[in-house]
Amino acid sequence: MNGLLKTLVKPDWDDDPQRSEILDAANLLQIGEFQLIQLAYKVWYMEELPEHRIDKIFSEYMVTGIIPIWVTYYARDIIKLDKANVLNSYDVKYHVYDHEFGAYIYNEKQRRNRGILYATIVILVFITTHYMAANYFEEPAGFFPPYIEKSVVFPELYNNKK
Repeated sequence: MNGLLKTLVKPDWDDDPQRSEILDAANLLQIGEFQLIQLAYKVWYMEELPEHRIDKIFSEYMVTGIIPIWVTYYARDIIKLDKANVLNSYDVKYHVYDHEFGAYIYNEKQRRNRGILYATIVILVFITTHYMAANYFEEPAGFFPPYIEKSVVFPELYNNKK
């Protein structure tokens, strides 16, 4: 549980120092770890990461903690560039696999419409979940999600009623 708390407070923290380097480099570039692995492969082998190797490499990295040496070297290079104050994390070469990078909102009307859309979605989800909780559950154990019925949490209170 202590590791979870540390991760929530500092997302680029990890028990493994090598993995922390990779997380730090990915955060510096504002990309995900998988994209960092793809970039490292492209730089190291001068070709795209083949489809048949993607699952193996990423599962080894995520599940077993095996970090390919070329990913470690690439991450260290990114960290060195940042320490030398020459890293441009907005450079297109770091966002080759980020399809939404550079998508520009052209005017204030488009920005406002997008904000209204997202706010409407959040409000509808909030209202829908509360409506469902109020109408489809007998008596919730608490006000906040997950809405578990009181009869499930405290069955001893409801044994006599059956």
